[in-house]
Amino acid sequence: MAYIVDLETFHGPLDLLLYLIEKNEIDIYDIPIAEITNQYIDYLRDDGQIHLDKLGEFLVLASYLLNLKSSLLLPKNIEEQDNIEEDQIDPRQELVNRLLDYKRFKKCAEYLEQKQHGNLQRVFFKNNVLEKNEKEVLLADVKLLVKAFHKLSLKDNTTEEKYEMPQNNVSIDEKIEDILSELHLRGKKGFIFQGLFSAVKNKREAVVLFLALLELIRLKKVEAFQASRFGEITVYLRVI
Repeated sequence: MAYIVDLETFHGPLDLLLYLIEKNEIDIYDIPIAEITNQYIDYLRDDGQIHLDKLGEFLVLASYLLNLKSSLLLPKNIEEQDNIEEDQIDPRQELVNRLLDYKRFKKCAEYLEQKQHGNLQRVFFKNNVLEKNEKEVLLADVKLLVKAFHKLSLKDNTTEEKYEMPQNNVSIDEKIEDILSELHLRGKKGFIFQGLFSAVKNKREAVVLFLALLELIRLKKVEAFQASRFGEITVYLRVI
């Protein structure tokens, strides 16, 4: 049973509510965030189970709403208002930016879910307990890569980009070629997962690059290894 928001001005899933706010079809001032939170708590009680992934998703989306509404409601003195630059990011635009990021990660999650029973799960832990001459590896869940990518995105300290459509969109196919070319140059060395994203120019390109890597794993052209449970992830060309 999915969580449904039930308000006087809206009835439906939370991400749809955010979409309508983004499109200015619903006024943020009319949204009682406390009531939404109370409804979600009641939903958890009725469901009888706590799904951490769904709970985390709710907390993220609700925090966006709370941050947006508080920034609009908190009073600003005259001096502060006079010092506001014309190009300052509007709180509503900030919500739009965050929604775009949320949608990208959600699409990645949906993509992984569709492929979870296929070859996309070819991510391995190298067993550092085994003897040096032994070739055995331990199969791990591909969610390891998703967590690493998400952690990497949280460390991004670059200036907030403006979400404008680039003149030339980078395609997954182009990034696949880039990854394969780099791996052929490096040979047996491979490359560290984090280093793959060192030259990306924006979050959109990072997501496309990540999807290209996942596609290469699905196609059995590359493999990802981790020397230990908390070690760095290294990507190699798959040896046939």
